[in-house]
Formats: sequence, C-alpha cells, structure tokens
Amino acid sequence: VLLDEGLVAITPTRVAEVSGVARRTLYRHWPSADELLHDALASASFPTYPRTGHLETDVRAHLEQLRDALQHGPLGAILLALGERAAVDDGMRALRARLVEQGCAPLRSMLAEHGIPPAAVDDLVLELEGPVMTSALVHARPASDALIARLVERVAPLGAPPARQN
Repeated sequence: VLLDEGLVAITPTRVAEVSGVARRTLYRHWPSADELLHDALASASFPTYPRTGHLETDVRAHLEQLRDALQHGPLGAILLALGERAAVDDGMRALRARLVEQGCAPLRSMLAEHGIPPAAVDDLVLELEGPVMTSALVHARPASDALIARLVERVAPLGAPPARQN
C-alpha cells in the first residue's frame, strides 16, 4: 500500500482491504493509524553491511547504501511524503524525528567508534548524509561516485582505528 498508493493510504481500513486481515485485528496491533504508519515506515530501512573497521571504507559503503536506497527503494518517496506531513502534523513530526534518529544511528555509531567527539559526530552526519540526500530528494538524481569520494575525504584525517573492546 505504501509503495503503490503513498503515505496517506496507510490506514487500518486500507491495509485491511489489501491484506485480507480484519480491521479489528489491525487495531489490536496498531491502535492508531500513526502507529501503523510508524511500523510500516520503520520496516523500509536500507540494508546493513558488515563493517571493516576502516573508517573511510565504512563511510563510503554507508553513503553508497544510502544513495542506492534513495534511488532504488522506497526511502526517497517515504522521506518526501513524511516531510510534507510533518510540516502540518505534530505526530508526523515526532515520527520523522524518531525515524531520522534510527536512520542516522549506523553512521553515528561508526563515527563514535573511531573516537570522534559527540558534538563533531552530529555535524559530520549532516555533512556526509546531507549532500547524498539533497542530490536525490531535491535534484532528483543519485549522488555521483565523485561526490561520495569527496565526502569520504572529509573523514580521512579522522580515521584512527576504533578502540578495542576487552
């Protein structure tokens, strides 16, 4: 329903029609349309990949995965629709904040594991993911390999190996 009809179609009634599951059952699991929408959106994450421990390699892989998810998956359409709804709906604004936090978590943890201070992590996440998202969502084209390479160059000086855990 989300991919074919868009964000506004995610209602218990419509999902029940398409899935054949009784509305009562849907309401038992998701008491509100916002909760149903949250779980539907949360399931649309892009694939994870094994980390190498090398900051530049891992950041490049993360940005390439983000680019591919925006280009080939539902992520771009979801983000645009969610942004539109969040502009006028407090519940959707809170949902967007939670989903953005979840989506940024892999890059945040990767940067933190390399000893980058929390305040710098916040800025780096914006500096690294922002151009990839802007390219896809504003300019309607995937970020180029050259752009991703320039973004990865920003973290090269920070590439100390992650601290070992005992």
